[in-house]
Order: sequence, then C-alpha cells, then structure tokens
Amino acid sequence: MNEQPIKIAILDSVPKFHWRDDNGVTDGQKFVDLLAPENVNAKFDIFYVSEYEFPDNIESYDGYLLTGSPVSVHDNHDWIKMLSEFVGQADNKNKPIVGVCFGHQLIAKYFGGVVGNNEKGWMIGSFPLEIKKKFPWMKNTLDTTDLYHFNKERVTKLPEGAISFASTKDYPDFAYTLGNNIACLQGHPEQPKRAMYNFLEVTKNVLTEKELENAKLRIENGKSDSSIWAQWIMEFFYS
Repeated sequence: MNEQPIKIAILDSVPKFHWRDDNGVTDGQKFVDLLAPENVNAKFDIFYVSEYEFPDNIESYDGYLLTGSPVSVHDNHDWIKMLSEFVGQADNKNKPIVGVCFGHQLIAKYFGGVVGNNEKGWMIGSFPLEIKKKFPWMKNTLDTTDLYHFNKERVTKLPEGAISFASTKDYPDFAYTLGNNIACLQGHPEQPKRAMYNFLEVTKNVLTEKELENAKLRIENGKSDSSIWAQWIMEFFYS
C-alpha cells in the first residue's frame, strides 16, 4: 500500500434529516473509518453536500469520493445539480473520483448514462459481485466479492466509454470505470450490518412481505468484503 500523504474530500449526499437513521453516524464518517486504516498519512475532510457544503477549491484535494444517499438522482434538489457540476469540474482537472451507490448513479447520469428502477424490485442485503475485469489498482485479484447493497434503482445504461468490471447475478454494470480517473460501484463497503438493519427498519413499510423477509435473510446470513474494497479504493486514488 502506498503511504504517501494524500488528501481526500468525502462528499456526503445524505440529507441531515436521515442521519438519525443509523444512530447519527454519517456516511462520511463511515468512509473515514473504512479508508483511514489503509494509509496513516491520508487526510480526510467531509463535506455534507446535501446541506450545501462544498470544497472552496477543487485543487485543494487529491481525490473525491461521493457517498450513497436515500434520495434519488432524479430528485429535483439544487444540491444534486451542484454536485453534478462539481463532478464535471473535478473531472476536467483529472482528479480521481470514486462514486458509491447514489454517487455511482449520479456520475453515470451526468456523463450520459441512464438510471432506472431495478426490474426485480428492492435489492437489500449481501450480494456477490463477479469481478469481470482486473485493474492494476486491484491488488487482491479476487473473482468474487460480497458486498451489502441497499437500492431500488440502478445504472441501466453506462455512459459512452465506461468499462463495466463487476456484476451481480441479476444485473450487469454494478461497478465501472470511466477514463483513467473515475471508478464507481453500486454496493456499500462502508456500511456495517448494524446500519443495514437500521436502514431496513426505516424502509420496511414500503417493502412487500417477501422483500422484507428476503432482506432480513441476506443481511443476517451475508458478509461484506469491505476491507478488499477499501484497499482498492485507496489504491485507485494513487493510480
């Protein structure tokens, strides 16, 4: 692992109203907890973009990470438009950008991809991802990794030039790269089992009985290869 100093801005897209969903622990903090052990010299700053907090200067950071969110990329919030524009500006500066779940979808949509509903409904719990292509920053060259997922939408069409490198059994394009500086994934390496149960609790009223039962089983019996993805994400920032 490269341990040269690096500054990463985490762009947290979870509105403040939803922080209570997991005991007040923000997604931004979860990513700090996930990634910091991979490099003792890494510095992380969290910007709550859903509360209109953005970095003043794109050049102040070596890379950017976009978190998940309970909102949809199709929602008409000004901060979503601002975040999309920020992604474009960071890309123009060739800054490394990592998008997770909502971030993965927003980046795809911004660059011309399509985001739509999962054809089979909500996808909640641990699902295996088949790794279809290996990159140099993927030091542990596994064929399959398990990750927690919590989504009802997905990228149904990638932007032009994007390279898909991971898929679930039912859906393609659950991770992709775009150019040399963007990598995105639909799963949640930052979320512990506790958070998955808490999110399920606040979502259960919109789920069918079958969806709820399947979600409980996949959360309880599933696993998450979070440390592998933490290594890959940090290596990507250096690549």
